[in-house]
Amino acid sequence: MTAVYPVVFTKTENGYVAHVPDLGIDTQGSDLAEAIFMARDAIGLMGIDMLDDGYELPCPSDFSAVSHGHDDLVSVVDIDFDAYRRAHDLSLKNLA
Repeated sequence: MTAVYPVVFTKTENGYVAHVPDLGIDTQGSDLAEAIFMARDAIGLMGIDMLDDGYELPCPSDFSAVSHGHDDLVSVVDIDFDAYRRAHDLSLKNLA
């Protein structure tokens, strides 16, 4: 299953904070590329955790409806949850 979630990137002294409003998670990176990578990783981890706990993933918000500050960058980050699970060996049998 593939999804695309909006992410708000806020510049800081040390890089960027990435906020994923649909999942209520934050992460960060020393530059924008790392913040995007970390956002994808956080979305993958949270999504797999939710699915394994029997929850449905939230539908991604409309990009234009995402609340953000004047200087923030809003973009989207894609994730293939099945590929993420395989790449990180997160099958349920390995978690027991």
